[in-house]
Amino acid sequence: MKEFKFTIDGKQYNAAVNELEDNFAEVTLNGKTYKVELEKEEAPAAAAVRRPAAAAAPAAAAPAGLMTVKSPLPGSIVKVLVKAGQAVKKGDVLLTMESMKMENNVAAEADGIVKAIYVEPGKNVMQDDKLLDLETVATAAAPAPAPKAAPAPKAEAPKPAAPKAADVPAGGYKVTSPLPGSIIKVLVTEGQDVKKGDTLLTLESMKMENAVMADRDGKVTKIAVTAGQNVMQEDLLIVLD
Repeated sequence: MKEFKFTIDGKQYNAAVNELEDNFAEVTLNGKTYKVELEKEEAPAAAAVRRPAAAAAPAAAAPAGLMTVKSPLPGSIVKVLVKAGQAVKKGDVLLTMESMKMENNVAAEADGIVKAIYVEPGKNVMQDDKLLDLETVATAAAPAPAPKAAPAPKAEAPKPAAPKAADVPAGGYKVTSPLPGSIIKVLVTEGQDVKKGDTLLTLESMKMENAVMADRDGKVTKIAVTAGQNVMQEDLLIVLD
C-alpha cells in the first residue's frame, strides 16, 4: 500500500492506494475507500533507431609554413623568374639553372609567396644550396570522396627501351641522356639542321624539366626516343651528323 498526504486549497488530505489485480485499485481518501478502475496506457512502439552512415573523414587541411627550395643539382643559375613578395602557384617555374649541360626549370611544389631569394643569375650553387624561401598558403580541407571500386588494370604493352649508344653504327655525334628520366617532348625532326645551343628535347628527371641542347652545329640523322618514353643515364637520344 502506498500512502500520500497532500493539501488542496488549504485542506489536508490523507490518501492510501492499494493496488489490486489488472487495472483496479482501492483508494482510501480521508478514511473513505473507493474502488477505482485505472486506465492503462499503451506503450508506444519502440521507434527504430536509425544510425547515420559514417561520414568519410575530411582531408586534412594543408598547413601554412615556410618551405626552403634547395638546388637539386650542382650548377649555375641562368635566370630568376620571381621576386620577393610575389605569389606563385604550384608548378610555376621559379628559376632556371644550367647543370650537366642542361637547362633545368626549378618549379614551386606548393602555392605560396616568395619570402626571400638567395641567388642571382650567374651564381654557382652546389646540391642542396638554398635557392629561395617560399611561404606556403594553407588550403581549406576538402571532404574525402567516397571510395570507388578500382577498375581492373589494363594490360599495357611495355615501352621500348632506348637503344644504347653502342647499338648505333659508328659515325655521327651521339647525344645521350645525362640522367635517368622520362621524355616530355622531342623538339626536332630527322633531317633538321640545328645550331649549337638549340634545344633538342626535354625530359623530366628528379621533378625537374630539363632541356637537352645540341653541343655543336649539325643535322639530325636519327631520333632514338619518343615522348613518354623512360630512359636511363647514357641511353641514346639523338644522333647528329
